[in-house]
Amino acid sequence: MVMLPPDDADDHLFGVLDAVDVPVVVRSTGKLRRPSEVQWKSAVDPWTALGQLPGDGVYLATTTWRQILQAATGVGRDLAPWLRKTPWLAVNEFIARVAPLQAYLCMKDVPGPEHAAGRRLFVSAVYQHGTERSAHSAFGYHLGMTMAQWACVGMSGLGNTRHIEAGGPNGNQGFLDASLRLPDLWGTHPSPRLPWLVEAKAGRHLGEGRLKDGKGQLNGGSDLMTVPHRQVLCGTSLPHRKRWEDDHLFMTIDTTSIAAPPVVGGSALSSLGPTPNGAEEQIAEDVEALLVVARSQLLAYQAIAFGAVEDLRLVPVSKARSARFRASTGSLTPVERDEPTRQIRHRLRSESVTSEAVLRSRGDAGDFIAARLPGTGIHLGMSRRLFAACAALHQAQSEMPVSEPLFPPDTFRTRHRVDDEEREEHSRATRRAYYEQEEERGPHLRARIHRGFVQADTQSWSDLLSGRHVEVPLGDPEEGGLLEGTTAETYLAIERTEPVLGNSKRR
Repeated sequence: MVMLPPDDADDHLFGVLDAVDVPVVVRSTGKLRRPSEVQWKSAVDPWTALGQLPGDGVYLATTTWRQILQAATGVGRDLAPWLRKTPWLAVNEFIARVAPLQAYLCMKDVPGPEHAAGRRLFVSAVYQHGTERSAHSAFGYHLGMTMAQWACVGMSGLGNTRHIEAGGPNGNQGFLDASLRLPDLWGTHPSPRLPWLVEAKAGRHLGEGRLKDGKGQLNGGSDLMTVPHRQVLCGTSLPHRKRWEDDHLFMTIDTTSIAAPPVVGGSALSSLGPTPNGAEEQIAEDVEALLVVARSQLLAYQAIAFGAVEDLRLVPVSKARSARFRASTGSLTPVERDEPTRQIRHRLRSESVTSEAVLRSRGDAGDFIAARLPGTGIHLGMSRRLFAACAALHQAQSEMPVSEPLFPPDTFRTRHRVDDEEREEHSRATRRAYYEQEEERGPHLRARIHRGFVQADTQSWSDLLSGRHVEVPLGDPEEGGLLEGTTAETYLAIERTEPVLGNSKRR
């Protein structure tokens, strides 16, 4: 039975089955030390700044497992140079991003204040007893990037991030120099409109040494910047081996505001001027915002359009996107909190609407495409117009000439074994050649994406999916075991049998 929230609690979490609390220590003091156990275990203050990174303090941020998995699907190395020729592999990349979190994390009840979920993230028995040190290190990378994306984009309102290997703000090619020690990600925050350089660190009992190393990488990025910006160092700490059953995941966020320094190497970066932040709410008005969002959702498009996905379907949602609120749990709004969408779906079921044409004839209903990623319990989707923009972006990328081989030479033909360093050097050369081409073709790329976006409403889903047919399910997704979430243009759902949820008591 789902407990209804109190009348005066607009975003209370009693009824959200996958709600979870994450202690976060926010600092701007420059003292990069692991906080005391008393600090992070006794966190009680809620994450109060919606769409902003709050001031210095210790917070108990209540979020959802959906929001964390959305962060996992949206962060990582940009695979455009490779997947433009092999787009069906996007499904494999999603599995690689989410499977470690599902395998190595679990929820356990931890008493907290009334506003909190009362559950926190621990490492699972698989992590404790079934993995080697090398697996722990690999998991640290995935977890660190995911939680940095969750904290910055999901909770603090940062625009979509981009991996630093794809270049810096405003196409700064200096960030493509592989010899430099640079941060992981960058994005632009709308208020105030400043770029953020983001470095992610994670590990067991994360301490001063690793955090200082991350600060050095952020400083390397700042050396290439010529506009004011913000450094954000996200540390995700897992328990020491002896504390697995007692300690849970927590984060530190160390932030520094940087004035524009003199350029040291790299190319000069012009003023950010009117370039938008890339928020989904801006894509109808500005092609730069559309490009940023389309890039961030390109993997999801490739998985749905080309991958071996399951349960391909249309998802009715409310067109009243402006009426949706940014929940205190993050940028992803749980559909059980989206009353306009729930009302629309009730009417569609009562009228037995099962065709795209009838759904589109309704003025209040939008149709998102969605599909299940096999083996993950995750369903991803997006709006019609964003799907069409991503299709145009993928097509434009696939038509770009290949100046470097996508993969290292065949070792059997060359009789030369390619070692890890050679592979990485080949990868860097391929990426750099690709991004330089993409930058040169920028105006053409933007025109193609914008045309796809504005023409989306004139095409059926069958046209957009090259003849594949989709239907509108009549059943209630919640009764079918799905926990859904939406942003203005994207969709994510998880199944209630999703592994990490099985460790949490139902309320």
